[in-house]
Amino acid sequence: MKFNAFSFIGIFLVIFSFQVSSQTKAHPDLILINGKIWTGSDKSTFKEALAVSGNKIVQIGTSVAIEKLAGKDTNVIDLEGKLVTAGFNDAHIHFLSGSLGLSEVDLTGATTIEDMTSRIEEYARNNPEKKWITGRGWQYTQFPGGLPTKHSLDAVIRDRPIFIKAYDGHSAWVNSKALELANINRNTKFNGFGEIVHDSDGEPTGALKEGAQGLVGILVPPPTQAEKLDAIRMGMKLAASLGITSLQNASGSAEEFQLYEELLSKGELTVRASTAFSVGSHTTTTDIESFTKIKNRIGKSAMIRASAVKFMLDGVIESHTGAMLEPYSDVSENELLPKGELGLPLDRYQELVTTFDKLGFQIYTHAIGDLAVRESLNAYEVAQDVNRTTDRRHRIEHIEMISSADMPRFKKIGVLASMEPIHAEPGTTAVWASAVGENRLPNSFAWASLLKNNATLVYSSDWPACVSLNPIRGLHTAVTRRTTTGQPESGWVAEQKIKIEDALLAYTHLGAYSSFDENSKGRIAVGFLADIIVFSQDLFTIDPMKTHETQVVMTIFDGKIIYKQD
Repeated sequence: MKFNAFSFIGIFLVIFSFQVSSQTKAHPDLILINGKIWTGSDKSTFKEALAVSGNKIVQIGTSVAIEKLAGKDTNVIDLEGKLVTAGFNDAHIHFLSGSLGLSEVDLTGATTIEDMTSRIEEYARNNPEKKWITGRGWQYTQFPGGLPTKHSLDAVIRDRPIFIKAYDGHSAWVNSKALELANINRNTKFNGFGEIVHDSDGEPTGALKEGAQGLVGILVPPPTQAEKLDAIRMGMKLAASLGITSLQNASGSAEEFQLYEELLSKGELTVRASTAFSVGSHTTTTDIESFTKIKNRIGKSAMIRASAVKFMLDGVIESHTGAMLEPYSDVSENELLPKGELGLPLDRYQELVTTFDKLGFQIYTHAIGDLAVRESLNAYEVAQDVNRTTDRRHRIEHIEMISSADMPRFKKIGVLASMEPIHAEPGTTAVWASAVGENRLPNSFAWASLLKNNATLVYSSDWPACVSLNPIRGLHTAVTRRTTTGQPESGWVAEQKIKIEDALLAYTHLGAYSSFDENSKGRIAVGFLADIIVFSQDLFTIDPMKTHETQVVMTIFDGKIIYKQD
């Protein structure tokens, strides 16, 4: 073989280029040292330091060894002993709705009717251009009988319609003006899933349950595309401050999914977001084809995903719309549905579950009452047998009440228990507990029992249907079953509290597992995505009652610092 001068020059340039490239990649972009890094690979493995290049974790080890990797441009951060974990995964959220709510009336934390109406009145005064007053956040426990009435709203605003959803989104509170615009009166009937609540004289009270909310909600002017995008931007900033780096939307449409695609295309997306398309009796063959095309087009993207669907099989305990095996304990004599009701016919639900399972979709089913939980498990089991499918990781959402007989079925069928610890925060459960009754309380939000039955537990917020988006509030409830002020002293259904490591797994590694990402995120491991959070306190060693005081001091997403506490 003959070489000329140009050949030698070419070889030299290739070698030189390789050396420069190697040197460029040899030094990490970011190094964290002197920390207590919980890897999440098991419940008790901790390291001191880690290194990040690009958007991946490239080394884990001792501070001495990792710091030696630094180059002149490496950002080296001394953690001074602080706890580090993988980023939080909120496995059940309604992010667009919650983000839009950031510019609406917020009744979260209001403890009296006077406090709520005062906030509403102030919001109306500060936003005179808004034709509708909308918002969210009221709790059932704040009203006599568990539901609000139009009279307290009419006392502060009569000329503009008011439409405010409960914290869980399953009931709405409206004033007389809103009822008037919707043509709701004593003669109005609603035959769908839900109810127009009437008083003893037959007049609508101003409380609307489940689907009946739509009679008024459809009149509220929808936000524009630009307003939705701005809302999500605001929501992402809040999520970053709370250490949330991944989320699974538990409702959505093709139009909503496009918002995340647009933000991704602009380089603005700072959460890994998946969308579960809302489906039910109304779902058509055309809808199914549309969802399937989107799922197949997106595939297994690291940033956005659209491979799940979401059913609503029942309502909620507080308004007696959750489907129960036995009647509610505080049911009235004239109540038409003493056990609640299923949100769609079981034959239609089974048909759709089997169809989506065959098409490769992951299925979420909202099931709060023990009957709804059982029927969800039944449907998944039938679909699995008919389609001969495995590892679909179908999920049941909420599971606030469950029969002991159904707990082992989660492991047997391979169904994930997707739950929100903050929904069990004492102080918000009085109406719930009255409806369930003392005999059924031991199986309330039964996290410990499900873990004992080897179920895969996945945690989330259900924001905005909650008292806080903050996962740390969820951790506090999970490990204490007490309020932030320590009530009740023995814990509410204390036998169901769990250990901090189990709660953190449910918010990180198992959250990644729930979206089929357990080999790329949810743990601190070499080759994994650099989604990382730093805490102000060591959650493993502090008094559990101080869990709620913990703050996120730094959030790293895709290898970049997106939040740092002042």
